[in-house]
Amino acid sequence: MTVLDIRTQIIQRLQEINDISFLNAVKTIIDSKAEKEVFYINDKMEHILLDRKERIEEGEFIDNDNVFKESEEWLKEK
Repeated sequence: MTVLDIRTQIIQRLQEINDISFLNAVKTIIDSKAEKEVFYINDKMEHILLDRKERIEEGEFIDNDNVFKESEEWLKEK
């Protein structure tokens, strides 16, 4: 079962519950786990991120496995 499936089931079940105490308890649990921090970026950062996204979409990247392999090879040369 995927995260989306579980979320959908929880939402459907919550819509059937009218017990305010229970719903408040669930809300407290959700509030404690939900990410509250919002990360804002400036125009320069946005431009950099969009540029990197385009480069990734064009295939200009190295995946983690290759980075580790290249690092190991580089360290062996030293």
